[in-house]
Amino acid sequence: MPSLVGAPGGRIFARASRACKCRGVLIERVVRVVTLGMDDVMAVQFILGRSGTGKTSYCVRAIADALAGASEQPLIFLVPEQATYQAERAILSDDRIAGYHRLHILSFDRLQFLLLGRDAARQRLSRLGRQMLVHEILREVQDDLQVFGSSALLPGFARQMAETVTELHRYAHGPEDVADLVAEAGKDGGSRLAELKFADIGLVFRRYCELLEEKFTDPDARVNDACRVVAHADFIRGARIWVDGFAGFTGAELMLLTELLKAAEHTCIALCIDPARSNLRSGKPSGNDGLFEPTERTYLDLLDWAEKAKVTVGKPVVLGEAVRFAGCPALAHVEANIFRPGAARTRADEHIRVISAPSLRAEIQFVARQILDLVGRGGLRYRDIAVVASDLNQYEHYVRAYFDDSDIPYFIDKRKALNQHPVVELIATALQIVTGGFAHADVFAYLKTGLVPIAPERIDTLENYCLAFGVDGRDWTDEKPWQFQSGDDGTFDEEEIERVRAEAAGALFALRRALCGEGEAGPVLTAAAFTRAVFDLLETLGVRETLGRWVQEAHEAGDLTAAAEHRQFWDKLVDIFDELTEVFERDEMTAADYLGILHAAFSQMTLAFIPPSLDQVLVGSIERSRHPSLKAVFLVGATQRQFPVPLPSAGLLTDEDVQAP
Repeated sequence: MPSLVGAPGGRIFARASRACKCRGVLIERVVRVVTLGMDDVMAVQFILGRSGTGKTSYCVRAIADALAGASEQPLIFLVPEQATYQAERAILSDDRIAGYHRLHILSFDRLQFLLLGRDAARQRLSRLGRQMLVHEILREVQDDLQVFGSSALLPGFARQMAETVTELHRYAHGPEDVADLVAEAGKDGGSRLAELKFADIGLVFRRYCELLEEKFTDPDARVNDACRVVAHADFIRGARIWVDGFAGFTGAELMLLTELLKAAEHTCIALCIDPARSNLRSGKPSGNDGLFEPTERTYLDLLDWAEKAKVTVGKPVVLGEAVRFAGCPALAHVEANIFRPGAARTRADEHIRVISAPSLRAEIQFVARQILDLVGRGGLRYRDIAVVASDLNQYEHYVRAYFDDSDIPYFIDKRKALNQHPVVELIATALQIVTGGFAHADVFAYLKTGLVPIAPERIDTLENYCLAFGVDGRDWTDEKPWQFQSGDDGTFDEEEIERVRAEAAGALFALRRALCGEGEAGPVLTAAAFTRAVFDLLETLGVRETLGRWVQEAHEAGDLTAAAEHRQFWDKLVDIFDELTEVFERDEMTAADYLGILHAAFSQMTLAFIPPSLDQVLVGSIERSRHPSLKAVFLVGATQRQFPVPLPSAGLLTDEDVQAP
């Protein structure tokens, strides 16, 4: 056994481990580690090791041991947002743990929420609410913007500016910091364009912070408030804390983590670092292009913050044995040498297979056949298998098609965009109809959402009639009955057509009167009046009841994901209109202006799901998914061009702007 470095007085213990090897992946249950005795508790201790050395297992086992004890000491497991569900499952998989009450498994966002709670006096902004507030500010200061004035109200600009504001808050910067940056950029030799861009951003940022003080609260802007109450929080004071799954921290997260270190009795922080190749005693990372260089910088930053906070740092626990790959030398060799020039070769022995496919379709066909073989003849469960894609968007429709055809249960781990949800389509097309003049495409997109209580065959007959006689917007608003068919032509029953027309247009005419008065452009109205008109339309059509029926039908069909989507959607929609009413309370705009704001909000509207059942193949992207213990992994799209996927160049500032100051 390789020697493991532990704290003086620490004890080494080993438990029987169970490993299951299939297709080159090892499932590791318990690993040999060095742990501290309770008499040797330090304020903070780091757990260092490469991938597969058991850092997460160390944390999970230590938490389970603490829960199994008689103490009532509070415990916290801090992990990334997408890892909370799997962390809960890992803790509860210990036979000793039937449940718990003193352990909190948290992300930074949830931690901050528990610290600050809900501010009943001020509206809490979501990501979409933040974007709406920035849109209002851009309307207010558009004439004062020197670079972004002409593009301030273009679709998508408010989102980019809101992302910039969020980034500033996450790194604990204020308006004064941006003002200093503008002054620095304006010095001799600086970029004039960069200076003006920073000045525009500073103007919007300052106004945003002023509105937060007046009326709203932004969780990303309240890190200082959260830091002040950490020491007084009962679930933190004197707690034992474990931090795992992070490669780096924002400035705001570092501030909050430092306060946790000072308030807790003992904190363990796990980081993916190769101790054998890192020269961290020098205070510098091992190299600018090393695989572990970002995490090494994080480690050094944490040491620096701990020193400034006068927090005792214990000797790190170093996990040097890649136990995850102990039964598979081929995977162990790849993990240790994949980015090492001149590394020796080793035999794959069927544990690692490289498959070349002529198309994306052929890739997924191969994966589906292999999964069926692994489950049918290899003795695996579906939950033991994962499909990881370099770009999930390219593969998603193939996965759905072939996995459904093969009766493979699966869960796609991605946030689902709701801009194509039928209710969103209904609202957007209805507003487009009443503000844009009853265009044929808009009218029938509205009617075919499945939410208008007219039978589909009657809608089809109406559409055929409109196409046959070229019915346009003026005909829809004309009060005269439609009689375009000649007297001797009996193709259409025009009395039935007129009845369908009245049923189709009745709710739209009511919406038009509420929003536009007698004209298409319409008067300006408050956000509250606009929201009331939209929900009157939904109430008239019985949309909420229809969603309830869809949820029930999805449950009966066994489609739990669709049921969760429709169930969550209504609350999400109500939240958007609540924030619209709050943010634009003092403004009056036309219905067309509100429609533009809603289009931007709907385009960013997403829902996240947890796996609806346990025995499913996990399908995810390489950058988002947190994978549990697996026995077979299919990495699709692993070509030089696609893996990793190049990051898109987005944002208000170019690389030159960032470097200018």
